[in-house]
Amino acid sequence: MRKSVYHKLQDLLPQLKGMHAMIAKQVMEHPNWVLEMRITDFAKKIGTSPASLVDFCKKLGFTGFREFRLALAQETSLLESLKPDMEKISDVSRNYFDFTMEEIRESLKLITDDDLTKAAEALMKSKVVEIAAYGFDTVAARDLFLKLKQFGFQVNFFENPFLQSISASFLDEHACLVAISSSHSSRDLLDAAGYARKAGATLIAIAPPSSAVIELANVSLPVYVKTEVLPEGGFLTRFLQLFVIDMLLLKMFEMDKERFRKLYSHFEEVLRYKRRGDRGVF
Repeated sequence: MRKSVYHKLQDLLPQLKGMHAMIAKQVMEHPNWVLEMRITDFAKKIGTSPASLVDFCKKLGFTGFREFRLALAQETSLLESLKPDMEKISDVSRNYFDFTMEEIRESLKLITDDDLTKAAEALMKSKVVEIAAYGFDTVAARDLFLKLKQFGFQVNFFENPFLQSISASFLDEHACLVAISSSHSSRDLLDAAGYARKAGATLIAIAPPSSAVIELANVSLPVYVKTEVLPEGGFLTRFLQLFVIDMLLLKMFEMDKERFRKLYSHFEEVLRYKRRGDRGVF
C-alpha cells in the first residue's frame, strides 16, 4: 500500500534538518504553492534551489518534483488537517467527557476478545517483554511497564530510539515486543519492530488500523480516533491506549487467576515493607 505524502512527512519530520526541514514546513503550511507554481517559482518563493527541492522529493521516495506534486494534489485536504481546527476544539471543549466516552466506545469495537486473548498469551509466556513508544505514546508505555513490573515480568522500556532497537535485536522466540503508536508509525518504531521480528520475538501492536506497525505485528490491538482534537493526537489516543492496556491486563488475570493472585500478594508484601518506617532485617 502506497504511503501518503502526509504520512511520509510525519514519519520523516523528526529526522529532517536544515534546508529539508524548512521545505517540509513550507509544504505543510502552504501545499497550494506546490500545486500552483513551477519548481523554479516555488524554490524562489521559499528561498531554496530547484536542486534542493528535487533532493527533498527523492528523500520522500518520489522520482522528482513532478511525481511529488501529483501525489500531493491527490491529498491536499489531508495535508490541511495538519492545521488545528479551532472551531472543532471549541466544540469538543464544551463537552469533552461525553465526546471522549463516545470515541472510546467506537474504537474499542475494533478489538475482539480473540485479539486480547492472543496478546495476553504472548505476554504470559514471554521471558522478556520490551516496550517501544515515543512522544505522547510514552504515557501508555510507562503505564504498561509499571503494571507488568509489579507483577514480576522482566520488562524493559527505553525512550531512546537507539536503545530500543539494540534491546529489541537481542530478543528471541521466548520474548515479546509491545509497540505503541498513535500515528502511522515513525521510522524509529518500525526499526525496533523489525529487529524484534527478525529475532523471532512476538510483536504486539497497539496502533491505528492503518499504521505500518500493524502490518508487521503478530497480534494487533487496533485503536482508532474518529475525530482528533489536534493533528498530533495526545488527547483521545492517550485514553484509548490506557483502556486497551487495562483490558489486556484484566484478560491476563482472567486466564491465570492463581498465578496473578500470588504475584499480587508478593507485590503487596514488598509494598508493606517499603511503607514501614522501622524496617527490620530481611
